[in-house]
Amino acid sequence: MPILLGWGLLVIRLNSQYETCVTERGLASADRVDGVSGPCYSVTMWAGFLSLGYLAALVVTLIVGFVLGVIDGRRRRRFAYGRWVCVVVVGLTGTHALAAYALAYGLGRLLPRHQLPEFRPDPASIVLQQGWVEAVHLYQRLARGESPPTVVAPGFIGPGVVYLDAVFSYARFYGTTVTYGQSSAVAVGSPVVVAGALVGNMIGNSVARSRAAQLAQPQWREFTYARIIVTPTTTWCSLGGRWLPFDHHGVMEYTLDGPNCVLTFAEVEPLRLAGPSVWHHAIMFAYARYGPAYWQEAPFLQPLREVAHISL
Repeated sequence: MPILLGWGLLVIRLNSQYETCVTERGLASADRVDGVSGPCYSVTMWAGFLSLGYLAALVVTLIVGFVLGVIDGRRRRRFAYGRWVCVVVVGLTGTHALAAYALAYGLGRLLPRHQLPEFRPDPASIVLQQGWVEAVHLYQRLARGESPPTVVAPGFIGPGVVYLDAVFSYARFYGTTVTYGQSSAVAVGSPVVVAGALVGNMIGNSVARSRAAQLAQPQWREFTYARIIVTPTTTWCSLGGRWLPFDHHGVMEYTLDGPNCVLTFAEVEPLRLAGPSVWHHAIMFAYARYGPAYWQEAPFLQPLREVAHISL
């Protein structure tokens, strides 16, 4: 039996009991006077509470059925197709939800058809995918024994040929020293006022100290964009008119994480580069560091190696 049907029968039964009780004992028996409840008071409360709940459930299920009907009608779906919500609502409540759904479905069919928004790929994802495809092609060329392509890098006066000239996001990983000022409070007044001022001052100093400690922890800093040049021996970063060299033979570890590569050194802070050309950088770094005979064995090139060999 649907829930609302049973609920409605219970409401009718309680209302009948209320009328019988009031008829036999009078209207005063349904009141509560000076904390004393009349003999019909409890029946009155339960009847009112369940009646309000019944009306609320009835309205909610009608609205749900109507909204779902309009949506399905405008989208030209089959009647109640795939609408397990409708099945549950109708099965647990009553046919009124189905009637509301049917009426709204017909109305929705008369309205202009709802067009789902077209999927538009994220431009950043497209650029990253293009960088990946170019890296696969570069890997295949080098794997066939071809020489690495070189590019012209205007304004760069460093030694050697240039394998890559691109813009990357740039960051360094290190801790630092952060200073903060402590405040002191002088309060005049009652003991409560003085104690409140001292507690507030202590809390403020504690927050400032925690914030300074957090900022001093080793973390990625100096976020900016930099022009990156890769030569057979060095990765050069142009920052504010300065060229910072990072020698390939000084790299202790090279890791890749999505569009990010991290170069770890023994003497200087780790370097993180990110951008569409990050896989291109990984290939040229491996080629320059390990040479034409062993560059393909670099562990960080495993994803490229699998795809490139399948495509060959």
